[in-house]
Amino acid sequence: MTSIPGILKNKRIRAVCYGILLGLVCQIYIAPFAYSSYVVSLGTPVLTALLLFYPSICVIPLTFSMTVTACLLRGVIGAATGKTTFSDMFIPAVFYYGVYSLILCICVRLFRERGKSKLMAGMIFCDFAANAVQLVLMGHVDGAAVVDSALVAVIRGVLVWMLYWMYEWEHLYLRKKEHQSHYAQLNQIVTDIYAESFYLRKSMEDLNELTRKSHQLYENLEVEGQDGQPALDIAREAHEIRKDYQRIVEGISSLVHEHEEKSMKLSYILRIIEDNTKRQINERGRMLSFKLRNQSEMQIQHYYDIFTILNNLLVNSMDACEENGHISLTVQEQDQMLKLEVADDGCGMDEDTKEYIWGAGFSTKYDKETGQMSTGIGLCHVANVIRHLDGSVEVESAPGKGTKFTVLLPLKEL
Repeated sequence: MTSIPGILKNKRIRAVCYGILLGLVCQIYIAPFAYSSYVVSLGTPVLTALLLFYPSICVIPLTFSMTVTACLLRGVIGAATGKTTFSDMFIPAVFYYGVYSLILCICVRLFRERGKSKLMAGMIFCDFAANAVQLVLMGHVDGAAVVDSALVAVIRGVLVWMLYWMYEWEHLYLRKKEHQSHYAQLNQIVTDIYAESFYLRKSMEDLNELTRKSHQLYENLEVEGQDGQPALDIAREAHEIRKDYQRIVEGISSLVHEHEEKSMKLSYILRIIEDNTKRQINERGRMLSFKLRNQSEMQIQHYYDIFTILNNLLVNSMDACEENGHISLTVQEQDQMLKLEVADDGCGMDEDTKEYIWGAGFSTKYDKETGQMSTGIGLCHVANVIRHLDGSVEVESAPGKGTKFTVLLPLKEL
């Protein structure tokens, strides 16, 4: 035995059910004009909206079932109230809904594939034509009646069209926002990978230096008649580790280059950073405020470096701030330099702490649940990236008065 949901999977049966519901909606109407048998119902605009939102619906069974249901109910309700007879309400309804359904089927067939605007214009014409035919058959052939029917058709059509485009705009806005959110997260992931590859490259340089020194030690020991084999073994192992690092770096670089663009506008970089910062604040359940001020529209080629610098500095500011704290990011061009300022009103630092913050492994942060200290490589990495770009960074801070990082990067290096 087929269940009701199984029956409704059939397009025609589902269209008939919609039509019956529309017939019920048609009983919601007003009679704004002198001829009381001419009414303006809610059914027509609802049907118009249904065809806009679900253009693939079967029109013939939909309009047929709506017409039968609306006309019968209109007559029955009219007779039941005692104010009029069955035929006085049934016949005008048949004039309108019969003509409207017939013309609408032709209109949908002609304009369904030609765009929503043409389909909407056709449905407004169908409404007007059905109103005009109804008035003529009822004996109301004066110009005022025609104007009334045109006015009703246009108002109903425009209202439905506005509702449809409000929905489409909102839907498009949400999709664009979701796309930007995913793109921002992807950029954050790629930036983190890029930062790790930066450290791997630095480690490769250290391993090269270790290999050179070990090999030099081996030669010196051999000249002195001592056993230099251990030093040579260290040189070989360091060389092998370097080759492994190189394979990893090349793999990461190929992944990054597949998704990276040649350059990005600074305003777009900052918009992604702003979205990421606000998302992280929300994820932490904090009430921090974040303000961004940008006075530059330049194109940035080394945009991953900008992501790395600002993301690390902003995360430090979030960690330093108490509840209801304030963080600001100011960006401007100044004397052929790009000036980045990240300021907060957090706990601040004393002079002794400021001397060590750029060193690898130094950190004042720890996990409150596990007690494990942070790795302390964030600001060290920021310093390395800034140095790589021939830039400079200064920090102003005092206990209880917040912190401000000022980064200057040469425009020619970006």
